[in-house]
Amino acid sequence: MWRKLNDNFEQLLAGVSIVVIGLALLVDRNYFFWPPAWASAMNDQRLDLGVIFLGLLIVINAVKNTKKRGWRLTLLLLGTWLMWILALIQLGHAFYAGEFRMAHTIIGDVVISLICLHCLYES
Repeated sequence: MWRKLNDNFEQLLAGVSIVVIGLALLVDRNYFFWPPAWASAMNDQRLDLGVIFLGLLIVINAVKNTKKRGWRLTLLLLGTWLMWILALIQLGHAFYAGEFRMAHTIIGDVVISLICLHCLYES
């Protein structure tokens, strides 16, 4: 088992990070506030649960180390896409709402997306 975890460490790291981000978004019900018309949709618990679910699927795929390459690539591509969308939304908050406190989360999202891209490249 440790060999599987070591072989897929980057994928495991990305999946766990996505789960933790989803949990943080689930706890903070007012994280997104700009634009105000979209705030309730962006803070929807179903989206947060979807983020957690995607992260768990990435973790499970890393632990099981299945030979289904298409499934792994799909999950990692979705993880990359999710992190870039999240980073762009947070970038909008930083520039248009003046909330520069989101800068470190933008950096984290970009790093996680780069880890997912690295895993895609290695698969």
